Amino acid sequence: MKKLITKIEGEALLHIKGDDVVAFAEIEFYQFRGIEEYLKGKHFMDALVINPRICGICGHSHLIATTEAIENAFNAEITNKAKLFRKLTLNFEIIENHIKWFYITLFPTQIKDKKFMFKALDISQKLSKAIALIAGQYPHTSYAIPGGITSDITYLELTKVKNIIDEILNELTLFEDLELFFENLPKDIGKSNNRFLKADEIDISKIYEKKNQNFQYVTYNNLFYEVGPLARQKENIKEIYDKYQDSIYSRIYARLFETIQLLKINLKVCDEIDLSEVSYIKPNIISNRGYSIIEAPRGILIHEIEILNEKIVDYNIIVPTQFNLSSDKKMFSPAQKALMGEKKEYIDTIFKCFDICSVCIGH
Repeated sequence: MKKLITKIEGEALLHIKGDDVVAFAEIEFYQFRGIEEYLKGKHFMDALVINPRICGICGHSHLIATTEAIENAFNAEITNKAKLFRKLTLNFEIIENHIKWFYITLFPTQIKDKKFMFKALDISQKLSKAIALIAGQYPHTSYAIPGGITSDITYLELTKVKNIIDEILNELTLFEDLELFFENLPKDIGKSNNRFLKADEIDISKIYEKKNQNFQYVTYNNLFYEVGPLARQKENIKEIYDKYQDSIYSRIYARLFETIQLLKINLKVCDEIDLSEVSYIKPNIISNRGYSIIEAPRGILIHEIEILNEKIVDYNIIVPTQFNLSSDKKMFSPAQKALMGEKKEYIDTIFKCFDICSVCIGH
C-alpha cells in the first residue's frame, strides 16, 4: 500500500506493508533541489540569502545556522547584544512553528473545526510582527550576518515585543485544546526507539549521512536518534514522559510545553539586552572550514561550509527531518518505528506528530 501524506511542509510517500496493522513502513521523499551544489562557487555572503529560502517555515533557522557556520570558519566574535537578539528571533520562529503545526497540521487529523486554524493564524501574525520589529521583516529575514546583526533596535521596539509576548501568553489555551484533541485517540500509540539527541550533546565526527535524490538518512554513533522538542524537553516534562514514554502524547505535549517556556524565556531575554552595545563587529575573512549546530523548530540543524578566497568550495546541510524520518529496512528510524505495530487509521496522526518538513529534506 502507498499512502501520500499531504498537509505537511511538502509531501511524503509512505510504503506500508500489513493489513489492518502496519507491519513495515518505508518513507520516501521525492523532492530534490540541490541547493548545496548551487552554493559552490558563490561568495560566502550569498549563502545568507539563498539558504533561508530552503524552507518557508524555518527559514530563519537556516539563516542563523548559515551565519554561525561562517562565523565559526572566521573565528569571528559577536557581542552579547547580537547573541540575545538572535536568540529572541529564533525562539519566536520555533514558537510560531509549534503553534501552526499543532492547529493547522495535526489538529485536523482528529478535529475538523476551522476555528482552531484561525486561532493559529492570529497568533502567527503577532509572532511575525515581533520578529519584524527586531529583524526588519519576516519571513526571509536577513538581519543576522557574520559579526552580528544589521539592526539597532530601540527601547520602544523592545517594549512592543514584550507586549506581544504578554498578549499571546494571555490567550493561549494549548493544554485544554490538547485534551480535546485526545478525546477519541489513545495517548500511548506511536512509541519509538526511545533514543534522543540534542544539539549540545553532538560530536560532529559521529554523524554519518547517506543521501540520494529521494532517500536520505542520518545516524549518530551508528544508531537512529529522535531530535526535536521531546529530546529537548524530556527532563522538563518528566511526569508525562515517565507515564507515556516516547508516545505521540509525550511528543505533542513537549512541543506545547516548549511553546510557553520559550515565550517566558523571551520576556527575560528582552530585559537582559544592553541596547548600548554595538550590534556588529567586522570579522577577519579567512579561508577555512566552519560549521554550526543549532536547535531549529523540529530539532538539530547542521550547516557545514568550506571557504577559499571568499568563495564557497563546499557546503553541507543536515536537517531535523533527516534524523527523525530516515528510512531503513533493518534498523528503523524514529518515524518508522513509531508507525510499526499501529492501526492504519492512526497513520496520519502518528506520522504528523513528528512535524515533518519534506521541503527541508529536499534541499
